[in-house]
Amino acid sequence: MYIVQCRDASYYIGYTTNVEKRVCTHNNGTGAKYTRARRPVILLYYEEHDTKSEALKAEYQLKQLTRKKKEEYITEGRNMYVATKKFSTE
Repeated sequence: MYIVQCRDASYYIGYTTNVEKRVCTHNNGTGAKYTRARRPVILLYYEEHDTKSEALKAEYQLKQLTRKKKEEYITEGRNMYVATKKFSTE
């Protein structure tokens, strides 16, 4: 499960098995329709889950939060890895 920030400062939350590849597809314009018009995106946060089901549940729960709560979630990191690596768009 990952969170990217779009050019317009909005957040996009999604699920993938390969974060680096997914961020690149968003930035290449072949990702989600939402991010296509809001490129480039910057990876703010990601966390790994044991199963796809767990990741999708986490994604859904995070999408229900207010922007402020999402920002708190990212900042606190919930004891997970906070992304600092920037992925190229190539």
